[in-house]
Amino acid sequence: MRGVRLSRWSMSYFAAAVVSLLLAELLWASGLANPLADIGNPWVLVGVHLTTLGFLTLLMLGALHQFVPVLTETELASQAASGATWFAVAAGLLFMLLGFLALPGGALPETPWLLPVGGSLVILGLLVAAVNLGVTLARAWPWTLSAWLVATGLVFLLATVAAGLLLALSLAAPQLLSLRLLAVLAGRGLTAHVIGGIGGWLTLTAMGVAYKLLAMFTLSDEHRGALGWTAYAVTGAGLAVAWAGRWLGTNRFDGLAWAAVLVGLAAYVVDMRALYQTRKRRPLELNARYGLIPLGFLASLIVVGVVLYAEGMTPRAEIAVVFWALYGWVGGLALTQLYKIVPFLTWLHAFGQRLGKGRVPRVQDLVDERRDHYAYLVYFAAVALGGVFLSLGWFGAFRVVLALAFLATLDVARALYHGAHPALSG
Repeated sequence: MRGVRLSRWSMSYFAAAVVSLLLAELLWASGLANPLADIGNPWVLVGVHLTTLGFLTLLMLGALHQFVPVLTETELASQAASGATWFAVAAGLLFMLLGFLALPGGALPETPWLLPVGGSLVILGLLVAAVNLGVTLARAWPWTLSAWLVATGLVFLLATVAAGLLLALSLAAPQLLSLRLLAVLAGRGLTAHVIGGIGGWLTLTAMGVAYKLLAMFTLSDEHRGALGWTAYAVTGAGLAVAWAGRWLGTNRFDGLAWAAVLVGLAAYVVDMRALYQTRKRRPLELNARYGLIPLGFLASLIVVGVVLYAEGMTPRAEIAVVFWALYGWVGGLALTQLYKIVPFLTWLHAFGQRLGKGRVPRVQDLVDERRDHYAYLVYFAAVALGGVFLSLGWFGAFRVVLALAFLATLDVARALYHGAHPALSG
């Protein structure tokens, strides 16, 4: 860590993220939210935003507030700003979830102001995070590959939440927007929102964080060659063209853009394979060993993307692809790396100053891999089957496997809690 201070807020981000994931899985398993029936249903919107904003975005922000300083070998610009982001995004998410349920047909009385207020709080918090992380990154110019990926992801994040605020206004107060803008938001705008969020923010950031973390935890070379830079440039450019094309209403470069994304992601998977092959730490710990599974999901998404783009993608297939991307690729990577990050940060805080002054436990001693790996196997199996069942339209079977995913995540949460509280663990 080269003297970089520990983030005071990362653990709070991680706790809120895991709770959001559990709530989302419980919601899907309950049957209240059925994306196959109506993607715009209030309960579906709650489940989607618990996943994307509550689970993945909060988790990414928690990781970035600790690891951007590690990437840049400098201190975070402001710890207080990190806390302000957490409060603003968490409060904004709560208002947004209530706002979705207060839409026509929701479970709460109609309350139009909830969604715009929630969206505004989220944007405020993310702007603070972007400035805080951006200033930290700027101190370390010129950037490494991981830093470029993270910085580009942050740009997509701001674009995504800005579009999300417009979408919230279109749902809560359509009279404030023109009919033309409402039509754009309901069609192209929603698609651009998904591309920017899942592709630009979550995927590019996950790529950057994985390059750093997996290299660090497997003792591999952090400096990637031409293949890594190609993966970044081609994927980022393809996503930017696809995103802009949606807003501009042109499909002229759509095929080329998505072909570039698939080629770039394929280059990334190949480069990650090389990272594993050249590692110095031969026996893999759980986070690195099971970190291969999310990369497998990403490789599967590339293959599925090629097939579906050639044959034509049905709405059910689109939903299944998004599910795999959120829960298998980005979500799976997040959960596996949390298993190392949480005890690692706990060890640094509790025992780092005692090195050389007596016996201290190893990071691995704060968790029990032999017991905990079953939860990850169940989680990934449930996610794999969940995507298949969504593509087939079998919502009942999807609910069953999401119930299993919930139980597996609950067990992962138990392991993470004990990893964060070693004095209380048995």
